[in-house]
Amino acid sequence: MGFILFLRQTLVLIWIILLLANVVEGSQELYLLYDKAKYRLYLKRGEEVLMDFPAGHGLKSLLPKSKRGDFLTPEGIYKITEIRLSAQYYYFIELSYPNWNDLSWAYYRGEIDFARLKRAEGKTLGNAIGIHGGGSFKKEKGGLNYNWTQGCVALNNPDLERLIPFLRPGQRVYLVDSEKGLYEFLKKLAYPLKVKPLDFWEGALYFRIDEATYWYFYLKESAKGERILLWEEWHKGRLAQQLKSQGEGKFEVEKEERLKGVILQRIFAHMEPLEFIDLETWK
Repeated sequence: MGFILFLRQTLVLIWIILLLANVVEGSQELYLLYDKAKYRLYLKRGEEVLMDFPAGHGLKSLLPKSKRGDFLTPEGIYKITEIRLSAQYYYFIELSYPNWNDLSWAYYRGEIDFARLKRAEGKTLGNAIGIHGGGSFKKEKGGLNYNWTQGCVALNNPDLERLIPFLRPGQRVYLVDSEKGLYEFLKKLAYPLKVKPLDFWEGALYFRIDEATYWYFYLKESAKGERILLWEEWHKGRLAQQLKSQGEGKFEVEKEERLKGVILQRIFAHMEPLEFIDLETWK
C-alpha cells in the first residue's frame, strides 16, 4: 500500500511539472464562461471578469443535450471553431460540439456505436451549436422568454458587437449550470477514461488551485444507478485531503457548494488526465 501511494505521488509530481507551464500560460488567455443558471455570459481572463452580458439559451431541462433538434443547450468545455456573419443572427460563433465528453456519454447510452466513436477520434467537430445574436430573450405572452433558442446561447446584438473583437478560433468556451449538484456539474466537464455501452462510464478531472495545490476528481456511473464521486486535494505533491461519496455520488451540500464555487472561479485551470486512452478497451 505504501509503495502504491509513493508511486502515485511520483506520478502527480511528474504531471505537475509537465503541465505547470501550460496552465500558467492558459491563465493569461481570454475565455468565455456561460452559466445557464444565471443566464449570464462572462468574458474572463483567469479569475477576472472583463465583460458580463445577459444571455438566453435553449429549453430549460434537467436532461442533457443528446441529439440535434432537442432544443437543449449542451454543457461542457468547448472551443470556438469559426466566427462568421449571420443574416439571421448578426454573428454566429460556432463551437466544437459535440466534444469527446459528449460522444462518450452518447456511446454509454447506446446512442452511437463504436464505429461512429472511432471516426470522431482526434477530430474537431461542430454541429451548429454556438453563440449568436438575436436577443437574450423574446417577448412572449406578456413575459420575457430567455429559453427561446434551438440550443445555442443568444446575446443582444450590441453586446455581441462589443464581444466579437476579443474572440478568435481556438478560444475555450465553458458552458455550465451552477444550480446542479456537484456530480452533475462535473460529469460534463470530465475527461472520459473508460466507457462500456449500457454498463458504466468513468472519467476524471484535474484543477490547479494555486501554485502548490491541485484537485483531482474521479467519477463513475453505472447503468444500475450507482454513482461514485471521489475528490482529492494534493498539496506540494502529497495527498492532503480525500473525500469519497456513497452510491449516490453526493457530498454534504455545504461541501459541494464550496467545491463548486472554487471550480467556477478556477475553471480555466482545468487539466486533462495523463492517462492514455485506448479506445479498443471501450468495445
